[in-house]
Amino acid sequence: MKKIMLILGVAAFLACNENKQQEEKREEMKEDAAKLKEDVKNAANSTGDYLNEQKKQAEDAIRERIKQIDQTSEELKKEGTEKSREARKKLEGLKVEMNKKMKEVQNSSADAWDSTRKAADELMKKSDKEWTDFKQDFKDLFKRDSQ
Repeated sequence: MKKIMLILGVAAFLACNENKQQEEKREEMKEDAAKLKEDVKNAANSTGDYLNEQKKQAEDAIRERIKQIDQTSEELKKEGTEKSREARKKLEGLKVEMNKKMKEVQNSSADAWDSTRKAADELMKKSDKEWTDFKQDFKDLFKRDSQ
């Protein structure tokens, strides 16, 4: 009988000991899950910050070009020639495109950001070429501004 009691006592002790180990493992898993959740949250915040910075840079570049277009359009109004009227129309069309792209950039989701950024970059390259061509056509206007 003593042997049976001893065996039952040892079995109960081992069962309790195993429950403690299981409890410790559960606690460790909960801590790991909480840490993982925090890491995912931090990564998401970092990604969001990065996306916002990328969007801000694109918006700033577009705003700067629109500002240049507005200033030049004002100068062209003063000239009053047929050539300057045609140039203002071209610039206005470019400004409309730039404003449309600005809205797309502002409203772009993280999923669509890569394609939106690519389209914005292409528009900026196109506007750079048009801007360079425009300045070449109106060298005198830009010479006056720099004097």
